[in-house]
Amino acid sequence: MSAEMTANQSVPSGQPKGLWVLIFTETFERFSHYGMRGLLILYLTTPVALGGMGLTVAKAGAIFGGYLLSIYLFGLSGGQIADKFLGPKRTIFLGGTFIAIGQIMLQIKAMDWLYLSLVLISIGTCLLKPNISASVGKLYAKDDKRRDGAFTMEYMGINIGATIAPFICGYLATQSSFQTWLASHGYSAGAGWSLAFGVSGVGMLMSLVNFLLRRRLIVDVTLEGEPEPKPRGYWFVALLIPVLLAMCWMVIASHQWYVQLLAGALASFGAMFAVQFLVNKGLVPTRSTASSAGNAESQNFTKEDKRRLLVVGMMLCFSMTFWFVFQQAGGTLNLFARDYTDRVLFGWEIPAPWFQSVNALFIVALGPIFVKLWSLRQGKWPSSPIKFALGIMFAALGFFWMVPAALQLESAPWMAFLKNAVGLLPDTQQLDFAPKVGMYWLIGVYFIHTLGELCLSPVGMSYVSKLAPKQIGSQLMGAWFFATGCGSYLAGKAAGMMDSVPLWQLFLVCGAIAMVMSFILWFLVSRLIYRLMGGHS
Repeated sequence: MSAEMTANQSVPSGQPKGLWVLIFTETFERFSHYGMRGLLILYLTTPVALGGMGLTVAKAGAIFGGYLLSIYLFGLSGGQIADKFLGPKRTIFLGGTFIAIGQIMLQIKAMDWLYLSLVLISIGTCLLKPNISASVGKLYAKDDKRRDGAFTMEYMGINIGATIAPFICGYLATQSSFQTWLASHGYSAGAGWSLAFGVSGVGMLMSLVNFLLRRRLIVDVTLEGEPEPKPRGYWFVALLIPVLLAMCWMVIASHQWYVQLLAGALASFGAMFAVQFLVNKGLVPTRSTASSAGNAESQNFTKEDKRRLLVVGMMLCFSMTFWFVFQQAGGTLNLFARDYTDRVLFGWEIPAPWFQSVNALFIVALGPIFVKLWSLRQGKWPSSPIKFALGIMFAALGFFWMVPAALQLESAPWMAFLKNAVGLLPDTQQLDFAPKVGMYWLIGVYFIHTLGELCLSPVGMSYVSKLAPKQIGSQLMGAWFFATGCGSYLAGKAAGMMDSVPLWQLFLVCGAIAMVMSFILWFLVSRLIYRLMGGHS
């Protein structure tokens, strides 16, 4: 172990100091992301007179789904740019810059500017997110038992940002008393939304400053003491980025699923394979050609690598199901909070975006418990595939929990009509035909989904980083986020169906799909993975 690596160990926790740099950076980046996620579909569906865009739920759902898809879809190219050209640190900084610019541009209220802002934020996230997660994995040797705990701690840091963002941004954008105060001081109806998006941009800028000042603490131990390959191909990256921006615009601005999902996926894979073809032909200089021939960047895949890649591919397919259900928090459940939940507490109405913080609060509270649990169960049941299956099962149970709430909404107008019609209530107590349910339904689904998230997401990132061949570590983490994007896109499309499909059917069908996939993974696929991994998984 080199002196630099030894110095990089943090005495109090036994974790590398670079981990805290990455966690702090990602905390503020996630503040930006979750501030955006909690506001976007509400902003799109809010009437123009109140400062929103005034779109229908169906159109807003298509844009929201395209955005959720695009912030992960091109993560494959983001990982490739880091692995082959710029290196993780430069790629992270470039991505953060794009996100900050996109957030600032949201101050301009016009559809074309909205699309451009979302495109910049999406490509920025694709450049930043997989490389931060890959960098966490590279802080540890393959057999380091601290790895799972590190990813869970990263997840806790993420959710500190995710907890704070909806409170601050939701208050600025939607709280009625604050909007009244803005109006009394001569500000327009959309000033609250502009402030909320601006605060998200400031959070991103703070993360960039922290990363730039402390980047040297992030050490890649997988290089085993060798110097990190120098960046190459700046000119090629400068040509590639506009192509990615154009493809991302196609995904977000088109409202047709076959363009967003199918053409978007083909464009993402096409860009990646085209770049790899040019690299293989030696037409583009890469970090690998700048380093020694023995460097991991230039090594071919072994049979063991290929088996590991097959296992990762299977796990990514199942992770899509989880994200399809879980990511409805920003769409379906966000609209449910605004339109169908009684949010009055002690005479004060809680802003709908604040419920986006519930999941993050549970993560922060339960994260240390799961860190300890997975540490105690290291090498024992449950294996990583079974943890995945448990995560998907909890996602299903969360939506099953919401079915009675949706049925209560279906029956409330009829109960009100009957009671009013037969005179069971005096005129002064006539029931409102606009039904709403208690907040405990949303709190319950977020709690159940948090259990699933802690079983699947940090464990999944750890699993991918553990199985990834060194020469494509960032690319494979990009594949993890690609699968997340596909599931998230379906979540956005589900939100767009809220006006056309009974809510109880929507929750029931989504939950049933997740439960079936959980059983298939648990009882069938996990055994295949066990054999592929030589008797351990």
